[in-house]
Amino acid sequence: MFKLGFSTLGCPGYDADQVIELARSNGFSGVEIRFLRGEVDLTKLEEFAPQQIHETRRKFEDAGLEVISVDTSVRLSALDEANHQRQLGALRANCAIARGLGARYLRVFAGQVPEEGDRGAALDAIAAGLREGAAETASQGVTCLLETHDSFSTSDSVIDLYERGAGDDLMVLWDSLHTFRHGESVAESWAKLGSRVRHVHIKDSSRSSAESFDLVLTGTGSVPIPSILDVLEAARFDGYLSFEWEKAWLPEIEEPEVAIPHFARYMAAQATAT
Repeated sequence: MFKLGFSTLGCPGYDADQVIELARSNGFSGVEIRFLRGEVDLTKLEEFAPQQIHETRRKFEDAGLEVISVDTSVRLSALDEANHQRQLGALRANCAIARGLGARYLRVFAGQVPEEGDRGAALDAIAAGLREGAAETASQGVTCLLETHDSFSTSDSVIDLYERGAGDDLMVLWDSLHTFRHGESVAESWAKLGSRVRHVHIKDSSRSSAESFDLVLTGTGSVPIPSILDVLEAARFDGYLSFEWEKAWLPEIEEPEVAIPHFARYMAAQATAT
């Protein structure tokens, strides 16, 4: 069975003890830290301050849980130098948190390509920013993951960044909903990105297109999750499959006490079926 995790985006108001209890009681092996106690800027939380972060790490380790990733809001797409430096500052601060928690990954975005101006020059600048950021985290022993998101939701758009010099330190977080809703088959996404994929987000949607999507309980929508599992199993993928329930952004969707255990049960059923 695959290693299962979930993002605290799905339980944004929880504290660390509540996150741990939810994970342990539902058979998860790891968690991604996105929110805690309603705060998305983890640098503001005392749990991650230098004086307390080792105690926070100990809580997760004592519970047998891995902190898989620190999921940042960093967008390495800034075309003006001042904003770029601010983004790098946020990356460094969050990388220190990832190191303190023993997390192997730091998630970043490449953002939106500006509609105006020289598109090629903008893409070159984004690739250079990603290369710089990934080299920075690699020097600290943390792998930088680019999520398939925003203007870079398709495999070809991500490959283009590598061809423009994004660098070998940068790896990929495959958000399978975003590639699917942009028209890619599971096989195509994996064929193009699989060698760089280190982490996978799973979520389901009943109405998804390149323009928009909704979120529904796992297995009740149209995302071909069994096909994703088949492809990953055939590839002997040994990373995490992580449930990203966007409760913080979509408060109307089901509560974490419903959606996160449902994901665990669904995945267990899939494992039994195979």
